[in-house]
Amino acid sequence: MDELRVSIPDDDLARYACTSSRGSSSPRSAASSSSDDDSDSDVTPTHSLLGPPALSHAFSARAHADEVFQKNIVGILNRRGYNVRDSVLFAAESSDTSTSSITSTGSSISSVLLGLREPVHGQGPLHIAVRKGDCQVLDAVLENGFVDDIVNVQDNNGNTALHFAAGAWRRPQGLQMLSSLLAAGADVAVRNKRGLTPVAVLMLTLKIDNPALLLKLLEYGADPDTEVDGVSLLHIAARRDFGVIAGVLVAFRGSLTALNHDGLMCYEVASKRVKRFMVRSLHSAPPYLPPAQRSKCMLCSAPLLSATKVVANFVKRALGLKPARHQCHCYHCGLVFCAQCLKRTQAAAALPFARSPDDKLAKVKTCRLCEATLQERRQKQHSQRAFDAHLLGFGSAP
Repeated sequence: MDELRVSIPDDDLARYACTSSRGSSSPRSAASSSSDDDSDSDVTPTHSLLGPPALSHAFSARAHADEVFQKNIVGILNRRGYNVRDSVLFAAESSDTSTSSITSTGSSISSVLLGLREPVHGQGPLHIAVRKGDCQVLDAVLENGFVDDIVNVQDNNGNTALHFAAGAWRRPQGLQMLSSLLAAGADVAVRNKRGLTPVAVLMLTLKIDNPALLLKLLEYGADPDTEVDGVSLLHIAARRDFGVIAGVLVAFRGSLTALNHDGLMCYEVASKRVKRFMVRSLHSAPPYLPPAQRSKCMLCSAPLLSATKVVANFVKRALGLKPARHQCHCYHCGLVFCAQCLKRTQAAAALPFARSPDDKLAKVKTCRLCEATLQERRQKQHSQRAFDAHLLGFGSAP
């Protein structure tokens, strides 16, 4: 009965292991007793020991051990306040056919744990362990080989244990529980009956600008452009003035141009503080915003092209020439601005990416916010190089 050994760092669960071991010894005792009786009678041949009588004894003992396991695990969890019950076990007891019913449906640990549910919302041991912050039970269940069968089990509302862990950001052990579930294979894309994924639950419940749980979910493949009631996570972060959260979403390629119900982009509704965090977090080139989506400068609302520039572009097209591309785009953030708000960058060396190998970075234009960010980054790079040179003994101290 090696399959019934559960590694749980708790005295109650350790006592269960002893009970299970005693239950599992009965097949050998039964087989030994049967063997002695057969040898004394001198009627049944030796090869009959492997026949139906021995198998029947083993089958009955196996069923008894499984029944002991179910009763013990239910008792242990309920003493910890879990209020779970096994519908299979209760149905078996009421019909007086516990041996056959339990053996056919609950002969493994995974099937037993799958059958344990809290009666009101249908939550299993993993759900309740996360809700209670009970890392002992959570780790004990996840450390066994049957975790794939139960880690994504949903309750009556469609929530998995990961949904509850994502909403447990107030608990000091919240990150530990979330990390354990993700490492065990919890699915970040499962939706509950409200259509919410775990990362959406996190963003709806989060009250502080702390990205620890969000980072972990994004590292395991959560979608940074997830929408909640038609609004992106980045819009939610901007509305709550969560600059660090917004920066993390942009770093994982969350879209700056996602629209809310009013047709406004996140960049347009965010505060200056949140905008700075978002622009600083651009480490790969975002797509250029199609000019058809915005006909005015996103900073000063002036026309994107002056009358002179419009005429010049018309003449070029008439002569079969192609006007310069992206005349109104910031090279860094990809948004559209007028000629007064776009200037040739003086910090090209601080650009974190090149959109094309053929781009001449010294001639690209950036908006005012991006230029300030690049200047700040260049200054930090210069200071870091000076500090490193000083440590190595190069140059003179200021």
